[in-house]
Amino acid sequence: MRLNPVSLNALFLLAVLTLTFTILTVVKTSSIKPYYESGGAVKTIASLRKDSDGLMAQISVNRERIELRLREIDKVDLQLNVHRVYHSPTLGLLAGVALPDKAEAEIQGKLTKLKDSRAKVTVDLITASAKRLDIDKAESESEGRQRFPALDEAIRLRQDELNVILRRISDQEATFTRDRDELTRKGEELATSKDKAEKLQREEFSRRATRIAQLEDRIRELLELQLKWLDEIEPDANVLTTTSDQMIIDIGAREQVRPGQLFRIFTYAQGRQVEKGLAEVVQVSEGITRCRVTEVKDPRHNPIGPGDLVGNPLFDIHRTPTVFVAGEFTQYAREDLEGFIRAAGAKVATKLGPDCDLLVAGERSDREQAAARQFQVHALTEETLLRYVPKSFAPRTAK
Repeated sequence: MRLNPVSLNALFLLAVLTLTFTILTVVKTSSIKPYYESGGAVKTIASLRKDSDGLMAQISVNRERIELRLREIDKVDLQLNVHRVYHSPTLGLLAGVALPDKAEAEIQGKLTKLKDSRAKVTVDLITASAKRLDIDKAESESEGRQRFPALDEAIRLRQDELNVILRRISDQEATFTRDRDELTRKGEELATSKDKAEKLQREEFSRRATRIAQLEDRIRELLELQLKWLDEIEPDANVLTTTSDQMIIDIGAREQVRPGQLFRIFTYAQGRQVEKGLAEVVQVSEGITRCRVTEVKDPRHNPIGPGDLVGNPLFDIHRTPTVFVAGEFTQYAREDLEGFIRAAGAKVATKLGPDCDLLVAGERSDREQAAARQFQVHALTEETLLRYVPKSFAPRTAK
């Protein structure tokens, strides 16, 4: 057990002070006794105080010396502690380490074997470790440890397996490279073929689009340049009732119907107009008109009946049609035809224009027909016109 250095120092200082005080007391007693024996005079209190102050000064100097010495002792003690040597001022050596020439020492009155120093312990450990390393090295370098047949065989087998795997990997890489190159080549060929096909398709599409545009332009030109001859008419009224030679239609004076007007009677079959006959207006009322049937196409198989339709291109319930007459005619003169048109309730134009509804085209009316194509005006012949107008006199061919 290691003692506390502070306690040791305090005990040591107390012992030194006690010893010093005892010595001084003995000295003073020795000096006083001869003085009294010699019959000297007794010192005064002042002289005694002076002597006491001198002694106290000496004590103070001695105390400083003692403290300096104690500090040196503490320093040495600390240095000894580093080397595992412990010393007590009163008990002496408490513990220590062995030296090369001294392995034992007296501790508290007994001869005791000292412990080895740290350096020696370290050297011994290093020496033991080196010895073990030498033994391990010799054992590992022995012939028995240098050969491992089973391990060598396992390594050889593993190396063979690794070589086989490496060959397979090499073959697969070669196959992959070959397939990749082939796919790249095919991809390039397909891309080239695709580009060619797309180019051909674009060229073909362009040719077809151009051809379609040309055909559309041609059709448009033909439609625009083709003169539209009157073939079918728009219905103006419905047949309400019929008798053997008369019928009632659902328009009258409110729609500007006048006696003497002619109406074509027809119906629709399979999307086309089928003519049934012709009727002449004889009596006009506010909302209805009575007509006389002047012609029946097929009274047996296709008789006139309620629900049939009537119409006249020179009549319109919403506005008065405008007609232009041009050319030379065979049955009537141009002026006669214009009179018939006015009698039917239509207007006669002095000039063909886009406001005209019909062109009555005779011989030598090519210029007027070209204008009619431009203005999209329907044309009709003299014969067709005579079917829808009342005639006040017979044609020239009948004279």
